[in-house]
Amino acid sequence: MKKNIILKNCWQLCRMTWVLAILCLIGCSDDKDNGDASSIAFNPNLPVEVSSINPTSGSYGQRLVIFGNNFGNDPSMVNVFIGGKKAIIISVKNQAIYCLVPSQAYSGEIKVQIAKGEEQLASTVSDIKFEYVRKQLVSTLCGSRRDDGHYDTKDGPFDDCGAFGSPNWMEFDPKYPSLLYVAADRGANDENEGNGNMRVLDLENKYVGTALTEGEIGSNRGRSVAFFDENHMLVAVDQGDELRGAVYGFTRLNEPPQGENHDYRTMWGNKVQLVNFKECNTVAVHPVDGDMYFNSFNKGQFFKVDKQQIQDIFNGERTTPADKEVLFQMDNGWEYNIRIHPTGNYAYIVSINRHYIQRTNYDWASKRFVTPYIIAGTAERSGWEDAIGTTARFNQPYQGVFVYNPAYAGQEDEYDFYICDKLNHCIRVITPQGKVSTFAGRGSSSLNSNPWGFVEGDLREEARFDRCKGLAYDQAKNIFYIGDGSNRRIRMIAYEGTEEESEMPSEEAKTNE
Repeated sequence: MKKNIILKNCWQLCRMTWVLAILCLIGCSDDKDNGDASSIAFNPNLPVEVSSINPTSGSYGQRLVIFGNNFGNDPSMVNVFIGGKKAIIISVKNQAIYCLVPSQAYSGEIKVQIAKGEEQLASTVSDIKFEYVRKQLVSTLCGSRRDDGHYDTKDGPFDDCGAFGSPNWMEFDPKYPSLLYVAADRGANDENEGNGNMRVLDLENKYVGTALTEGEIGSNRGRSVAFFDENHMLVAVDQGDELRGAVYGFTRLNEPPQGENHDYRTMWGNKVQLVNFKECNTVAVHPVDGDMYFNSFNKGQFFKVDKQQIQDIFNGERTTPADKEVLFQMDNGWEYNIRIHPTGNYAYIVSINRHYIQRTNYDWASKRFVTPYIIAGTAERSGWEDAIGTTARFNQPYQGVFVYNPAYAGQEDEYDFYICDKLNHCIRVITPQGKVSTFAGRGSSSLNSNPWGFVEGDLREEARFDRCKGLAYDQAKNIFYIGDGSNRRIRMIAYEGTEEESEMPSEEAKTNE
């Protein structure tokens, strides 16, 4: 924590130094003109000129000074457009404009306009262009939150689909990658107000529908989703009876709806009870051998189920739930989920209520996951600390995804692990060596000292989440989708210019719900 405070203070000091340097430059420029140039008002008889800019490149939110002449001294009369997007003016002197670079200013063309009300008095387009560098930003894909903090959920287009109650698990359809399923938990806590329905985001048609209802799933606590193959979906449910289902299976009956038809409920059916037990939090399928794994909160059991038995149930050749084998167990009341590496070489066990992450290696000879060991965090020690291994701290880590990192090409492990850190209100990233850092969230320190809220923009400087839980990653588009629990929205991290990216709000439009 001390390290984070020091880094934050250093960054603030650097920003102050930069601003002072710019003001000195402006002051020096003013001194050349009898020391009084900054107070000169705009002269309609003289041209508006741009002579230079500092810096010459940057991204959204970059602080930029435009040097020139005849800008006047009234910020309300000055408009700056960069790449056709309106910049936020911080201050104006006759020979310098201090502003913030807007989002999506791709062309970098700089236009300075002097206006009085609706009347344009003068304008100029500079020969000098700002080199705009696209960067990853946090925005909102869909969802909304009522003023009282609760939610209304409904099917509809992205801009009118109500709220997302407890979007705790997100999974792409392997056959139709434009469909993203969102499982909803339900409980007593604020973010656990999901109605138990599984919703589906149709990213191609920009529509939110219902894939399975609470009644079809069999529990109002759909904890996670996985796919046995491209035509069979697995849903882990949390209920308290050992003789009832822990994991249910569904078969694809129809292709996605087209045109004006938005009945996604026709896609999945033929529900079967794959395995019995109580208090299941997760289900996962080995990407190579195809066996199924699930857990129980009861005694922290880690179960294996043979692939062939699952296949026989789907084929109708077996009419009873599959047998299960306990590979190992953590302890009583261990709530966790399982994420298997794309190669199948190992899996991460993400302990939600014990605040740490373990790794279990896969024994290819016996086709078993073996006794796990800690990769990041320490059992039952919560906190927020970017560090290596057991010195790192989490506070209820939730869903994670493996993301290919081209910088690791040719190495033994080519994937980082990104994960929602729910009560730290941020997205963390873990390297194969167990180094933990904060990727996005906990920004906008000027608003207040809270780490949570609803703010869009720069990943670390501005963005805020509130009890983020679900996480999915589209590798083809390099987009993260986040189930932002108490904000009741699906948030997005994407490079500017991607298809789904929404324009960043103005400085005045930022909120902290």
